[in-house]
Amino acid sequence: MDDDTFEQSLDHFGPDLERWPDPQANAARTLLQRSASARKLLAEARALDAVLDDLLPFVEAPLGLRARVLANLPTRDTWFEWLTITVWRPAALALVPLVLGFGIGLNVAQGATVADSAEDDVLLALFDPDELARFELPGPDTAEQP
Repeated sequence: MDDDTFEQSLDHFGPDLERWPDPQANAARTLLQRSASARKLLAEARALDAVLDDLLPFVEAPLGLRARVLANLPTRDTWFEWLTITVWRPAALALVPLVLGFGIGLNVAQGATVADSAEDDVLLALFDPDELARFELPGPDTAEQP
């Protein structure tokens, strides 16, 4: 930890090192042992904290303040949130590839040409033996085709 990081952490966590997260507090203690400017920054922060404690009186919250604040919070219909966020958003996201694929498929099917019909005949022959006979060439191993 350097002096600038220490100063930022001091502003963020305050002058009480016991309230700092452990990794930062350990690094700050190490820095305080070797840096006079860090010790000066800590002393100034502690002095400011003491002055503020003297100037600002400690005020206790009125009884029931927490209950009143919580009562004034708007209530949400959790079932409606569950339905709109948990169910419909993933369903809508799942439909995006389906719609995209459907659109691409329609565009590809409309762009078919006469050359593609020969490929269709070959594919049809693979699945229909009667159609395959139409493509056999006459020869010594096959019967003559009319």
